[in-house]
Parts: sequence; C-alpha cells; structure tokens
Amino acid sequence: METTPADASPTASHGDFSRYTRPLLILGIVVAVVSAVLLLVVLGLDAFTATVYSVGGKSIDDGTPEAQALRDQYLGAKIAAIVGLVVGGVFLVGSLLVMYFNRSRGGDDGDDLSFDELAGE
Repeated sequence: METTPADASPTASHGDFSRYTRPLLILGIVVAVVSAVLLLVVLGLDAFTATVYSVGGKSIDDGTPEAQALRDQYLGAKIAAIVGLVVGGVFLVGSLLVMYFNRSRGGDDGDDLSFDELAGE
C-alpha cells in the first residue's frame, strides 16, 4: 500500500492563507456573537437606566450633568461591542472569501470511486 505525505494537497502550501481560513472563520463567528450579546445587554441596561431615571419626572434628554453622565455611562462598552462586531464581520467575510476563491483547489478531479475500488477488489 502506498502512502502519501500529508502536505501533498495544493491547499497545504505554507505561504497561503488557506490554512488559516477555518480558524479565522470560527474566530469571526465567536467575536461577532459575543459582541452582539454584549451590545444587546448594554442597550438593555441603558434603556433600564433611562426608564428608572425618568420615573422621578426627569428626562434623560435634559442638559443637566446628571443626565449627561447617565447617557455616557455605557459609551465605552457600546463602542467596544460595535468594534467587535466590525472586526468579527471582517474576519468572517474575509475567511469566507478566501474559502470561496480556493474551493477549486481541493484536489478533487471529479472521478468518483465505486464500492469495488474502495474495497480493493
């Protein structure tokens, strides 16, 4: 029986981005999902804070320093979540594009093997 080296496929070249596409795809998905959850939680907390502040008859849109401080309370978390969404999206789309353009280099010549050929008969 003849063995072939592990790096015999055309997509296994070391200078190519193909071997990093799946980990980057997974990383992009994870970063985008975590950022989206963070953004939803922060927006919920921000809405809750505004609601609690307005119960006393005050408006969150006032120009007072207290209202300004409440509006800016979660600004850093919002910016971080949006940046995370953008970075995750870039990783996700970039890796999908690399996978799409390298799809024909999979080494499949189109010939299917029959059961007899696979069984060695």
